[in-house]
Amino acid sequence: MYVSRRKSSWRFVARNFFTFDVHTWSSSNLKLQQWRAQQEEVAKLESAIEARRQEEEEERLKKEQEKEAALRSQQKEKLRLFYLKQQRRREVLEQRDQERLAALRSVMEEQARRDRQRVQFRTDVLQQRIKEREMQELQQQREEQERRDRLEALRKQVEVLAQADPERMMADTEAWRSRHLNEKEFELQRPLFSINTYTDKQIASDPRVRAEQAFREAGVHQNQYAKEVLSQIKPTKPPRHDTKSTLKF
Repeated sequence: MYVSRRKSSWRFVARNFFTFDVHTWSSSNLKLQQWRAQQEEVAKLESAIEARRQEEEEERLKKEQEKEAALRSQQKEKLRLFYLKQQRRREVLEQRDQERLAALRSVMEEQARRDRQRVQFRTDVLQQRIKEREMQELQQQREEQERRDRLEALRKQVEVLAQADPERMMADTEAWRSRHLNEKEFELQRPLFSINTYTDKQIASDPRVRAEQAFREAGVHQNQYAKEVLSQIKPTKPPRHDTKSTLKF
């Protein structure tokens, strides 16, 4: 009896344990499925998020690449326009320099032509002057020779043929005798004493002295008008410059 009860209790325990294990396993399996579902959902969500991020990153990179491509294209266009502008500027400068160079060469050639003409003209004028000077010299030589020939012919015409007379040659000439006679007469007419000043006639002939005497006789010689008139009257013979005084009063 005891054994049978024991067996029955064991059966009851085994039955309850089995029932508990079944329930536990079922619950665990359900939780595992839920966890797996959650993990799969998390993985899907993370994958979707990563895919969206990857897509956004690819889109951003694509936009950046397109932007960089557009910038490079704009820069290329700007560079092309810049180089084209530089080329046009160089062409304009080249054309301007060529025109200026051609104008300067034309001016220099014209100046050189004028200089050659001027040099040739001066050379011709110099040669003409040399020829004229030579002709003048030849003319002067001919005139001098003709003058000498005329003088020689005249000398031959008036040539006096006289015999040699040393006494007559060493004697006094008529001009010398006449000059000595005039000197003797001058000595007789010379005053007895020599004077080193002006005579009364020379002083009276001065117009300033005569004007001063006239003003004095009229009693106005101290008048300012008389002084101005006397200062404006010039002497008959102007004074020498070396007799002027440098002193100022």
